[in-house]
Amino acid sequence: MALWTLWVNPAKADNTALLQTVYQTVNDEFLGNVPMSQFAVWTMQGLQTMDKNVRIADDGSRVTLYYKSKIYKSLNKPDYFHDNKEAWAKMTLKMLKEATKVSPVIKQKDFEAVDRMLAYAVAKLDKNSKYYSDLLQDDNGLTKFSREYAARMLDGRVLYIKINTLTKFSASNIKQSVIQYRDLIEGIIIDLRMSQGGALSGAIDVADLFLDEGIIVSTKGRKADSGAYYKAHEDLLVKNVPIVILVDGGTASAAEVLAAALQEQGVAAVLGTGTFGKGTVQNAIDLPDNRRMLLTNAYYFTPSGKPLNNIGLKPDICLYRAKDKDNLLTILTREDPEVCFKEDRAERKVDLDIAHELLISRIDANRAMVAQKQ
Repeated sequence: MALWTLWVNPAKADNTALLQTVYQTVNDEFLGNVPMSQFAVWTMQGLQTMDKNVRIADDGSRVTLYYKSKIYKSLNKPDYFHDNKEAWAKMTLKMLKEATKVSPVIKQKDFEAVDRMLAYAVAKLDKNSKYYSDLLQDDNGLTKFSREYAARMLDGRVLYIKINTLTKFSASNIKQSVIQYRDLIEGIIIDLRMSQGGALSGAIDVADLFLDEGIIVSTKGRKADSGAYYKAHEDLLVKNVPIVILVDGGTASAAEVLAAALQEQGVAAVLGTGTFGKGTVQNAIDLPDNRRMLLTNAYYFTPSGKPLNNIGLKPDICLYRAKDKDNLLTILTREDPEVCFKEDRAERKVDLDIAHELLISRIDANRAMVAQKQ
């Protein structure tokens, strides 16, 4: 036997196990309860993304491969076991094999075809579920930020914290900043404008720094026993320090969880516009060969039980359409609208100025109150 015949392409060898894992995971965990049969058909239809001459049609009991509008191959769906991952994986790979016979484009992309098919299918689940592979980095790369965290003192009294992404390091970063400036801090601004969220655990850990009791967030998935409550511990990082949180239309997911927790517990005032309204939890699932999937599997709820998904968070002070040249006092005293619309305000200086002005007024009020007691 020639030596070269012993070599097996590991990516191809793992495709059966990969498909079975993804099919079963989506079947068990996806919040929307998509049948395995539907998801498998979507996966096969992912062939269409590689060659516009290819079309995969679901004909009820059969799945048909068309090439240049002509029927090329029809395959029967599994007869009885519609949630049989082995049968659906086998059918998917058979359809791929048939497509490589008729499409030169798909044949050329054979080594990455299964990843492209799965990326297409997972994206159809909802706008937040995603599939990642090293082979598809250019098409499905994770959002990266130049700086996830930054902090500085404003006028020697207010600690300004900017969080672009909530991570497992966010809480420790805040602790370090507070320790560094502890003798100076009289107020804190947490800027979550255009923060797309990050890890739920990061939001919980940061909220826990400023809360000594109560619920931070709750989640509930598809199954009856999937509810979970996350509560604050007793230790506080700072006491009697006013906090303002800045949000805008780009504030999403875990960042909304953090803002809602501190707002509803009365610890922070929220300034800005309506937030994005991404109130779903994405579970990060590791797959073979550095592949990964983010799968929506639960909803977020605020401490009072309000949903965030497709609703978002309403700020205490609405800054919608506020301009840098506007009078700060006029903005602070204008009537609060019933609905605060979403707006990208990441570069608006007036938001930070208003947050600072509000904090200074509260700091001065606290000082006056302490002076009266003495």
